[in-house]
Amino acid sequence: MHFEFTHTFRAPVDVVEKAMLDERFPAFLLGHHPKMQEAVVLERKEVGTKVERRVRYRPKPIIESVGPKKVPPEYLAFVEESTFDLAAHRCEFKNVPTVAGVAAHLINRGTMTFRDVGGRCERRTTGTLEITGLPMFLRPVGALAERLIHSEAHKLLDAEADVLQRFLDEVVGKG
Repeated sequence: MHFEFTHTFRAPVDVVEKAMLDERFPAFLLGHHPKMQEAVVLERKEVGTKVERRVRYRPKPIIESVGPKKVPPEYLAFVEESTFDLAAHRCEFKNVPTVAGVAAHLINRGTMTFRDVGGRCERRTTGTLEITGLPMFLRPVGALAERLIHSEAHKLLDAEADVLQRFLDEVVGKG
């Protein structure tokens, strides 16, 4: 399944990019995002105008159980592996589930691009989300799961954009 989400921020492109990479942002995100339980930078490396990161996220559970089986919160955790190219105003990312059984069937990757729209920053996130490797009889369940994950990802990113704008206003704007 292809996805595309667009968010606009009341700040210049370079300020938005730096805010997303700011070491204070994960804690701010946790304190203000209604659906996020964990956001921890595991690794960060800067080489020239590129920033490579690994960040572990754990959203609040979307569903408590599937039939009689409980869905542990860890099943929703993932590590964002990303490379921000600040000169190109572009970020390539891959979200890797932390549970091996989930990672074997879920592929989520894409690109964020940042562009100036009259002194504001437009961030466009595009990519793919696929449930793969399921037996034929489970493929309809996989398609349903893709739609559910897509819907929740959209909500997560919308809320993240709201928190990022708040971070820009309250933290970055104050220096």
